[in-house]
Amino acid sequence: MSARNSDDGRVLELWRILNETKARVSALGLTKERFVSDESLQGRINVDAIFMCVFHVTEEAGNMSDETQRAYPDIPWRAIHGMRNIFAHDYGKLDRAVIWSAVTDDFPTLKSFCLKYAERRNIKLDGYKPE
Repeated sequence: MSARNSDDGRVLELWRILNETKARVSALGLTKERFVSDESLQGRINVDAIFMCVFHVTEEAGNMSDETQRAYPDIPWRAIHGMRNIFAHDYGKLDRAVIWSAVTDDFPTLKSFCLKYAERRNIKLDGYKPE
C-alpha cells in the first residue's frame, strides 16, 4: 500500500526518495561494478540500502491514479508496477544489475515526471530538492 493517499503526495514522496537514492549512491561511493559484484557484508548492506529506495519508488509510482497515468503515457507505469510485484514477492531473486539500471536509467525519467507534474499542479518541490 502506498505511503500517500493522493497523487500530489505520491509525487512529493517520489521526489524525496529519488533524491535520497542519489545521495545514498554518492555517500556510499557506489559504482555499477561495486554495486553488482561486492558480496561482502558491506556490499550486501549497500544493496539493501539502494533496494529499499527502489522498492519505495515502485510502490509510490505504481499507485498513481489512472488519470495521472493517462496524462503521462511516456512513463512505463505497468512495468513499474510489475517490478514492484517482483520485488515484493520474489525478493530472493533480486538482480542487482536491474536495480542499478533502475537507479541510473529510469530514475531520471521519474524525476522529470515529478517536475512536470509539480509544475502542472503548481506544487512546490522546494523542501525536497537535492542537497
